Amino acid sequence: MVAVWLIIVLAIVQGILEWLPVSSEGWLVLILNWVGETENALAIALFLHLGTMIAVIIRFRKDFALLFKIQRRKMDSRIEDNKEEDESINIEEKKEDFSQIEKQKILWKFILFATLATAVIGVPLYLLIKFALQDGELLEFAGGAITGGDIITMVIGLFLIGTGIFILIARKKTTYKTIFEMKTWEMLIVGAIQGIAIIPGVSRSGSTIGTLLIEGIEEEEALRGSFLLSVPAVLGGNILTLIVDLAQGDFSFEGIPWYGMILAFIVSCGIGYLTIDLFLRLARKINFGWFCIAVGSLALVITLIVVILAITTIV
Repeated sequence: MVAVWLIIVLAIVQGILEWLPVSSEGWLVLILNWVGETENALAIALFLHLGTMIAVIIRFRKDFALLFKIQRRKMDSRIEDNKEEDESINIEEKKEDFSQIEKQKILWKFILFATLATAVIGVPLYLLIKFALQDGELLEFAGGAITGGDIITMVIGLFLIGTGIFILIARKKTTYKTIFEMKTWEMLIVGAIQGIAIIPGVSRSGSTIGTLLIEGIEEEEALRGSFLLSVPAVLGGNILTLIVDLAQGDFSFEGIPWYGMILAFIVSCGIGYLTIDLFLRLARKINFGWFCIAVGSLALVITLIVVILAITTIV
């Protein structure tokens, strides 16, 4: 059973780390692993992402409004029929409206194609990881000195290091374009990479931003595109959790008070909204690749020390 105070701490961690390419999900799973609550770690981590998802929607509300905006085609027709209107104004307005319509179509294509690729890669991985964590012990050998928790920690450390190397390579790209200039195959690749990021320790934001940078997307656009893609991914992950729970007849959050979950959601959303602009600025100035490598290495070193001490004790 996860205590209310712990779920609130996790919500604060999620609200702060979601914007950094250091895998907030990996940290949440690590914390739950350290306190012996691995069984529903993935479901809890995905739930807390709902709070920061709302923060993303509020922060990028203009982009989401563009997706559902009804374009002013009828208004254009009335303006075009009005012979008294200045011809140059009509042309400029039609150009602007055409541009908005095209942007709307491409943005929908970007989100739909990338999300489809995320589902194809992410759903099987999600099920594999969920049931592996649910079993409690992934592996246990060396007389019990190395447990599933130790292995999870080392895997997360390795993935954090990999994410850091990926970000360092991505930042060397020098030519840039906008999301609206992306090719279909580039959208699919970003979505597939996001699917892989369901693995705890693989930073969703870091891997998707890195992929977009490698594909030549301008850094500001890459940040924006990454966070836009997070919304359907988070919704999909939580819907999948609900489907699996219903199929198993076992609720992932059983034992956690409902008010604790609601409070955690609010905290995650509030902290996320208050910190998103700060960390978006930091992400443009600081190379978090080295930070990911340092954190991953630290996790590996600490775990190895613990394992060596445990083996020494047994021997």
